[in-house]
Amino acid sequence: MKDIKVVEEKLFRQGINPDIAQIAFLEAFIQLESSYKPKTFFFRNQSIGNIYLWGPVGRGKTMLLQAIQDCYFSHSAKFHFIEFMQLVHNKLADFSGTSNPLIKVVKNLSNDHKTIFIDEFQIEDIADAMIIGTLIEALSNSGIRLLISSNSHPDNLYKDGLQRAKFLQTINFINKNFFIHELSGSEDYRLREIARFDSSAEDRNGDESVRGFLLRTFGKDISNQVEFSINTRTFNCLGCSDKVLWISFDDFFSSPCGARDFIEIVKTFEWVFINNFYICSDDHIDKIRRFISFIDIAYQEKQKIKLFYDIDLINNLYSGDQLKNLWVRTESRLHQMATTKYLQNLE
Repeated sequence: MKDIKVVEEKLFRQGINPDIAQIAFLEAFIQLESSYKPKTFFFRNQSIGNIYLWGPVGRGKTMLLQAIQDCYFSHSAKFHFIEFMQLVHNKLADFSGTSNPLIKVVKNLSNDHKTIFIDEFQIEDIADAMIIGTLIEALSNSGIRLLISSNSHPDNLYKDGLQRAKFLQTINFINKNFFIHELSGSEDYRLREIARFDSSAEDRNGDESVRGFLLRTFGKDISNQVEFSINTRTFNCLGCSDKVLWISFDDFFSSPCGARDFIEIVKTFEWVFINNFYICSDDHIDKIRRFISFIDIAYQEKQKIKLFYDIDLINNLYSGDQLKNLWVRTESRLHQMATTKYLQNLE
């Protein structure tokens, strides 16, 4: 029988102390596992082994399902929903012109994986709704175990979407064939962990360290996306997703960007992470001027932001004279934005 302590110890090693609601889910999972019997040739009445974990953003859904997958499921794979749909469309293209291409995709996936974790499950158009509906049912019936995280209860998936009636069969299938659990609670686990992370240590603000931190925090590697577009312009970045932007102080603020771009950034991204700081003199005055403008806008708009720098460096980030009066205010705001209190007060 699986033991909850295995998962708890894994989380503890990552510096994570599960809250009451998270422990309640782990206990429910262990109970589910104790009665689970996989489908075999002799045993057709498969008990429920699929999991649908839903709840507010930041409650730790990805973290919990990832820990369960790592501890208990071999031959498994994890995909963000968008990544999974891209994979499916690519495989459908490979089987184009053959009969039942979607069934061939299912067989291909089942040959490679016994468990599939689909993170941040969402339905936004009827085409994806029809494809994912058929896939979920076929994958589950083939014996693959599915782990799904979502911000919505199944009954609210694709709510008010075009031709939603065609998706109701999938909703009914999920309700009948998945263990559905709401990860309740008001605390934003993700914000808490970001706020508590001490990014001032020298060995924690390099690209590899930040990349690892973001991977642990958001459950996906955003460093594959190295450009982002705003105001019809394209800028370099270290990582990007629909909600998260990771930029280099050195690179981004050297580019010809301005207040209009900064306003669009805080409108577009929930989180902004910045590293690669270094001491600047008046020789770098344009870069400092842009950074001051960005911090002013981010502070006023209550942007969620995390800066990765050596604490001694930030006290001396600007050593020039021309912007000294403006820098006093910026330095004060940088210190505020580096505190746990600042981030927690944004909620």
